[in-house]
Amino acid sequence: MMPQFHWTEAMSVGVEPLDADHRCLVRIINLLRNVEASQRSAEHVHTVLDTLKLYGRHHFKREERIMQAARFPGMSIHRAEHQGFVRYLELLRKRYAGEGDPDMARELYDYLTGWLRHHVLIQDFAYKPYVSGVVDVNAIAQTAAPPLPNIAGLTLQVV
Repeated sequence: MMPQFHWTEAMSVGVEPLDADHRCLVRIINLLRNVEASQRSAEHVHTVLDTLKLYGRHHFKREERIMQAARFPGMSIHRAEHQGFVRYLELLRKRYAGEGDPDMARELYDYLTGWLRHHVLIQDFAYKPYVSGVVDVNAIAQTAAPPLPNIAGLTLQVV
């Protein structure tokens, strides 16, 4: 079993809608904890991949709109990391197309925990000082992308 990943306030970027998205990512990561090798695990991981695709579309749109409003100078590098995340998920989906490979859930779990530690705690923290001065930053975040929907019975948005 993979260890449970926990959100802490030390991970906050100071924008509640983005923090809610990041808490949602922690929940998605923890969906992989008890996956065992079987055909059902492949279905579970593919559901997680579908969820991550939708998560990325919503969260990245919201985050990039805020960085734009804040005139964050590292936005192009940040956007490239978002694109790399999307590409990796598509490659993983293709590599494991329908198979119940026992390493699939672990690989995705390791990637996502690494992503959270690097991208959120390093890259996202780089824009934190810029967004703190943006007027109506929460409103910008909310209008940039709708709240994350309920997918496959999983309520993703943490309120």
